[in-house]
Amino acid sequence: MQDHDPILRFERAADRWPDRPALRVEGRIFTYRELDAWSNAIAERLIARCPDAQRIAFVAEKRASSYAAVLGILKSGMAYVPLPPDGPQARWQSMVDLAEVKFTVGDVDLPGLQAIASDEGVATRSTRSAMGREAYVLFTSGSTGGPKGVSVSRSNVAAYLADQLNAHAFTEHDRFSQFFALTFDLSVHDLFVCWSVGGCLCVPSANDLMRAATFAREEGITVWFSVPSLIMLLQRMRALPANALPAVRMAFFCGEPLTWPVVRAYAAAAPAAELSNLYGPTEATIAITAFPISRDALQHDGIVPIGTPFKSARVRLVEEELQLSGPQLAAGYVGDTAATDRAFLTDPATGERWYRTGDQVRQDADGNLHFVSRIDDQVKIMGHRVEPSEVDAALSKLRPGCHALTLAKRAGDTVRLFTFIDTVVDHSALMHELRRTLPAYMLPERIIHVDLMPMTAHGKLDRKALLALIDHG
Repeated sequence: MQDHDPILRFERAADRWPDRPALRVEGRIFTYRELDAWSNAIAERLIARCPDAQRIAFVAEKRASSYAAVLGILKSGMAYVPLPPDGPQARWQSMVDLAEVKFTVGDVDLPGLQAIASDEGVATRSTRSAMGREAYVLFTSGSTGGPKGVSVSRSNVAAYLADQLNAHAFTEHDRFSQFFALTFDLSVHDLFVCWSVGGCLCVPSANDLMRAATFAREEGITVWFSVPSLIMLLQRMRALPANALPAVRMAFFCGEPLTWPVVRAYAAAAPAAELSNLYGPTEATIAITAFPISRDALQHDGIVPIGTPFKSARVRLVEEELQLSGPQLAAGYVGDTAATDRAFLTDPATGERWYRTGDQVRQDADGNLHFVSRIDDQVKIMGHRVEPSEVDAALSKLRPGCHALTLAKRAGDTVRLFTFIDTVVDHSALMHELRRTLPAYMLPERIIHVDLMPMTAHGKLDRKALLALIDHG
């Protein structure tokens, strides 16, 4: 995996294509030579000021300095901890405490942290980096409500890059989208797949994200990567017409279930694109299974399979729960041994580590994995086990092209189902049709129309915001 270390790949690209564009952000283009020099300067400052530090934080705004910081921190042999730009400070404090961060690149308004300058510069000495070191700590929501930091190594990232670079013919002429927040691990794909091959990373502004198809067309994006919700948003805004993205030659989707109607809409907009559905939790480094989507199969209904594991990965089903193993498996959660022990198992017979995803899946006759639901989404209603996603599957057949999400709301011992749909429908007629399709105990109590599905900062569907509509909508 040494050849696929993210910093080694970037430095090779900088040596080979110093004057090619590496980054387009805030209306400016940075060449590989410029980004290499800037990140070297940051690394030099880190080594001089905090040689014994393990982790360095920065506020993960989509600014040129953030991308230089990621590279500079890794070049220093340290790991980066991106802080969400919108805070709040209490969450920042929790994150830096758990990760034992003492230094930041750029100013972070928290007591006890020392800031290292992030301005552009040129290093006067070599940097140090190490393949086996930790690459980053990304925080996800914990089951208790607090943030949970996943520790991912450079070798984990290298294993991911090895698969992607071998599976797809990326080139130095490709222009990559960067729709993901830098606090979301799918952004690591954007940065280091792009910089591994000498491509240009094109970063949209907040306004550009709301006009993602237009941005992609104007920037000549050839490699698209997003969550399915972004495609749904473009559909609702009537901003994804046929042939809207003629330059896109590869498109990847990940982060949440992908439906066939969404794929059909995107395939029509990007007629030349090779389509891939990826799956993987942060704990397994970006993505770990893939399903190449054939255009001959676009008339299917329901949810697109998540496919088969990468060549270096292993999967197994234990009571329908998907478990993962291989070189992409993260070390665990920083500062939380108990959570690590619950999620990561060691096979006593082989010594192999496995991660419990909490995802219920099934495997078809061709070996493809199909996401069913989150195990913790399963509820019991009148003694019956119910997967809310089954309601969505029924709706997708009754109203092709609509986007629906059914959620369970618990109140004491009572569980009620509510379905949110972004298409104007006759609710009474639709409920009547559902009664002919589903048993009575699986029927939603209400079907609630929303103009646009709310999304989190990471671009995923915001389930909490939808549930709040039940009482306050």
